[in-house]
This record gives sequence, C-alpha cells and structure tokens, in this order.
Amino acid sequence: MKTFFVAICLLSISWSAQAGALSSAESLLARDLRNAKITFGHEQRLYHYFDIYQEDAPATQALMATPQGRKQVLQTRISYATSKFWSKTSGSKGLFAGEGLYLAIDPHISESYGKMMIEFTVKPDSYYISLARGLYLSADTVKAIYQEGHLVADPDNGIPDTMRISEMTLAMILQPENARFRLLLQKALKSENIMMAEYVWRSDLDVVCGEESLQTAFVYIGTDPRLPEFSAVEMADVKQVYAGIAMTAGEQRASREAQKLRSLIDINQQAMSANEMVENALAIYKSENEFKNAVGRLHGCRP
Repeated sequence: MKTFFVAICLLSISWSAQAGALSSAESLLARDLRNAKITFGHEQRLYHYFDIYQEDAPATQALMATPQGRKQVLQTRISYATSKFWSKTSGSKGLFAGEGLYLAIDPHISESYGKMMIEFTVKPDSYYISLARGLYLSADTVKAIYQEGHLVADPDNGIPDTMRISEMTLAMILQPENARFRLLLQKALKSENIMMAEYVWRSDLDVVCGEESLQTAFVYIGTDPRLPEFSAVEMADVKQVYAGIAMTAGEQRASREAQKLRSLIDINQQAMSANEMVENALAIYKSENEFKNAVGRLHGCRP
C-alpha cells in the first residue's frame, strides 16, 4: 500500500510538472505582450466603413429606421468581424493583418469600403500593441513556444533566436498548420486585455496635420458586446445614403465631424502650399480652436 501511495504521489508531481510546462509559453508570451502594450492616453477616434448586409430587405430597412435597429446593425457588423479572430480554425487567406475589424485613423482613406461608416471613440485607458516596427519576443519566450510544440522548428536551423510579431503574424496564424500558435496568441492577448493592434498602412492625415502624421491602421478583436474599449460607437451617414432618416444627436455629430474632415482632406490634396492648407482648414472649421480640437482627437496627428 505504501509503495502504491508513493507511486501515486510521484505521478501527481509528474502531471503537475507537465501542466506547468504547458503553461510556460503562454505566461512568457503574456509577459512580453504586457511589457509592450500601450494605452491611447487620451480620447481618440477611429473609423470603419462597411456595406449593410441585405440592405434592401424589408427587415433591414425597418432596422435602419430606428436608433435601436441601427445599433443592432452596427453590433452585428462588429461581432461578425471580431468573432472570426477567436475561432479555432480559419480558411481565410490574403488578409493583410489577419481577422478582426479594420479601423482607419482618418475617415477618408477607407471610404471606398462601404456606404456607411462607424465612428469609434476610444477610451484613453484602452490597450493596444503597436506592430508598426514589430514586437520582438524574448529569447526564453521563443524557446518555450518551439519546445512546447506551438510552432515547429526548422530541422536545419533549429529554434530561432528571436521572433518578430507583426501584421504578417496575424495573417500567418490563420493557416491550419499554425493552429496551436494561434490559440496560444489568443490566450495571451485575452489575458492582457489587448483588443487592438496597430500596423503600418495608409492614411490621408499628411494634408491635415503634416508629413509627420502616422501612416497606420488598427485591427480590433474585442467580442464583448458592451464594447468596453470605447466611450461611444456611432453609425455615421457621411455619404447621406439615408438622408430621410432621423438620426440621433450622436449619429449627427459623428456624420458632421467626419464630413468636415473628409472635405478638408479632399481640398487639401489639391492645395499648392502649407499656407493654403491652413486657410482651407479655417474656412471649414471656422476657428483655429475648433480645428485644433478636431485634430487632437485623431490618432495619427503628432501633438
């Protein structure tokens, strides 16, 4: 009996050691993400264009006629895009920065992607990771990822010394052979409450706030229907597709402010000098203070 008890204890210790080993890559990856995550620092606005699914259907038209219905349409769009990031498998190919909801830093650059726009007002304390220069994982994290079999090492070169997480990584994890690493990254992001990633893309903010403006975009992956990362999420009819609908005050404000920015970008892209750009801004915004307030809410404009 004593021998049996000792054997059981040894087996329990072995299982515990294995469980600890299985969690080491996740904890190390979470540590690296924790050290790299950033808060927005102040309230900022991001933008998403989309086409409404089955827009001409009577049921959809009925939803668009009421504030509650439009919130439902908006939530359906967000949930559809973000939930795909968290699925266990994916057959998607060709996505630049993986699955999720793509958010532009200005309301002009991505307007060809749909008739309607959603304006996201990001809370100052919301987290994101910047992949603009790549996020390099520590050597012990990389070693644990490969030793635990989340990725397969090249037999000719062995385990690599470093690993760079970038927008290409978010696309790479969609492939079936990388399913284990995808699950590992999902767990680490969730544990650190990181629901947004910034990556190198394009913006038209250079004609609004100068050549030093950022050329990036975001992918949002949060699935909480309360959208805790944002203080406001508003549907905006910047193209006046639904001009006959009585929009809420928030929707009207989002539409109006986005329209001003779009108009300024359109005009300034034809401007011949910096002075002309400033004159255009004051003509649209009426005062320097109003223009500064608008620019201050844009992620891509350097303070």
